[in-house]
Amino acid sequence: MKKAPAKMKKAPAKMKKAAVKMKKKSPTKKLGDLNKDGKMSGYETKRQAAIEKNMKSPATMKKAAIKMKKESMAMMKKSVAMMKKASAIKMKMKKKK
Repeated sequence: MKKAPAKMKKAPAKMKKAAVKMKKKSPTKKLGDLNKDGKMSGYETKRQAAIEKNMKSPATMKKAAIKMKKESMAMMKKSVAMMKKASAIKMKMKKKK
């Protein structure tokens, strides 16, 4: 087998980097692009990275929504129980009069 020239050995590495860059495209729109020109300045790039870092994944958001729903249902049950208790007390007060 012949050895490939040095330039050819480096080409696949460059291709891999390009492929990685393509995969790392932001799932969030360019929220960091302040002037909406489609080009990202240094500040806008850092801003975009911070936005992406702080955005929650859909799975995390779904878990949070489920947790919130459970908590609100528990609060509703407590308030209904308190209302029933209060109405029972009112009924006893009326019977005593």
